[in-house]
Amino acid sequence: MPSKTKQLAENAVMLGIALVLLFLATYTVLGVLVIVLIPLPFLLLAMNRTMPNMVWISLAFAFLGWIVTGPITAILALLSAILGSVMGMTYTKKGTALPAIAAGAGVIFLGIVFMLAFMNFGLQTSFDAVMKQAASLKPPFMPQEQYDQAMELGKMILPTSMVIVSFLFSIIVHGVARLIGKRLRRPVPALKPIREWNFPRSLLYYYFIAMISMLVFGQSMQGTFWESAILNVKVMLDAVFTLQGLSFCLFAAYLYGWKRLTPVLVVCLFIFPPLATILSLVGIFDLGIRLRDKLETRVKRG
Repeated sequence: MPSKTKQLAENAVMLGIALVLLFLATYTVLGVLVIVLIPLPFLLLAMNRTMPNMVWISLAFAFLGWIVTGPITAILALLSAILGSVMGMTYTKKGTALPAIAAGAGVIFLGIVFMLAFMNFGLQTSFDAVMKQAASLKPPFMPQEQYDQAMELGKMILPTSMVIVSFLFSIIVHGVARLIGKRLRRPVPALKPIREWNFPRSLLYYYFIAMISMLVFGQSMQGTFWESAILNVKVMLDAVFTLQGLSFCLFAAYLYGWKRLTPVLVVCLFIFPPLATILSLVGIFDLGIRLRDKLETRVKRG
């Protein structure tokens, strides 16, 4: 079979798989789970296709999605195809996982912004109206005042939440692509182990500037743009330092040979949220005083 014919056949198969996944995501209870799988056919195709090819394939999928599931879902189809295409081409170009995950997160973030804009201008559904509908979902055990404060905080840190969700979704797509890529003998580059993650030390300066600004100018900034901006910076850096703290703990467990501690620590991070605060402090110390370097030196000396 000629190479071009083989590629066309492969494109058709991948489009068919993606359409089935889009149908399942739209009309079945598996929707939330299946959405993660839709970008994968395009990711695998993009690893040995050119950008013009992926543009036409993505547009074709969006058109077919429009016919099969309707115009609203066609937007999801197009965004999923773009996400998979961008990640796949970045894997091939950079040869490492992190740039592809970051590029994927950027696509997802822009997709969320586009969807919010479409809701506001296309469907005439304002964000405030959505938040008012969410207010009806208050748990019976939570006081109204506390729930209102949580909703207000959620509105303020919406940009950071969107960034974090974008990265989480991109990481999940990467993880599933790694598993499927192994089966299909199309290896997807792996991320470094979490124990080797190390963020720039300069983030500490931004963190302390944000903290000092909140302490000194907190009252005068209430209700202003600066309150929201600084709060978003702090929440984002808290998440980064939590990862840094988790990285240090996993590094220490690896250094001492405590292999069983690793899954326990990761699970506890999600079961006991206060652990994230402790890990954030550990991450700050790790970056501030090079904690892991001191630990490694101590272990080597015996």
